[in-house]
Amino acid sequence: MVVRIALFLLIGLGLAGIGVTVAIGLRPAAAPVQVAAPQEVVVPKTQILTAARVVHGGTLLLPDDVVSKAVLPADVPAGAWVDSLDTRAAIQGAMVRHQVEPGQPIMHDDVVRPGERGFLAAVLAPGTRAATIGVDAVSGTAGLIWPGDRVDVILTQKIDDAATPIGRRVVGETVIQNARVIAVDQHMVEGVAPGSALSNNIVARTVTIEVPAKEAEKVSVAATLGHLAVVVRSASEPAPVVDEAHPAGQPVVASVAPDSLVWSSDVSAAYRSSPHNPDMTVRLFTGAQANPVEYHY
Repeated sequence: MVVRIALFLLIGLGLAGIGVTVAIGLRPAAAPVQVAAPQEVVVPKTQILTAARVVHGGTLLLPDDVVSKAVLPADVPAGAWVDSLDTRAAIQGAMVRHQVEPGQPIMHDDVVRPGERGFLAAVLAPGTRAATIGVDAVSGTAGLIWPGDRVDVILTQKIDDAATPIGRRVVGETVIQNARVIAVDQHMVEGVAPGSALSNNIVARTVTIEVPAKEAEKVSVAATLGHLAVVVRSASEPAPVVDEAHPAGQPVVASVAPDSLVWSSDVSAAYRSSPHNPDMTVRLFTGAQANPVEYHY
């Protein structure tokens, strides 16, 4: 009897084990644990100003000379200009100390800005001087001359001498050619934008040009001899004189124009002699004077 009871217990325990096993097998599997992938950290880049083209030393920065370039903050060179509207306005018209290659960052030490001490001296090429000429609405081309333009300077003078033929009493000549304008009044910004203070000026009173040191005195003397006028040269016209002392790419320095006089008789027929009214010379002898005084009419 005891054996039979033990047998029934063993059979019950076996059936219970089978039930537990089946229950575990039918239970749904647990969902796998999702491990989030690490997100990539996006570092905002900094816009810096670089040269859009070759910018030669000694020239003034134009708006088209600079372009923005995005770099990582860690890659921003020390002293680089960070791009912004205020920065572009601050360096417009700045003088470039040395040549900057395309794509190269423009550094604070690369430029001298208008208003900074020594700006005018830095703008001038070696061996040149700044000569200022007083102008009016006519001689200053009605305010249409801007810093960076190339101009010629024309001297017109009257010769008050009765012995001079009437057709030779007014003469004009180009005393300086291909001079770079570095300032109009007190404005020294090349590439002035419309609407700026300089562009709104109606009439300029002075024009400052860059001339060779030995010609600065001639400009001063010319101003006392007669009336000076400034005329703008074509931007596409090649420079008449190349200063071989300057490296390639450096601005060409102004030069003295070859002797070429334009007399009043060359301009107006009223000053020319004609078969009916030829130039007449009168010789006046005084006492025992051997050499007469000549008067031309």
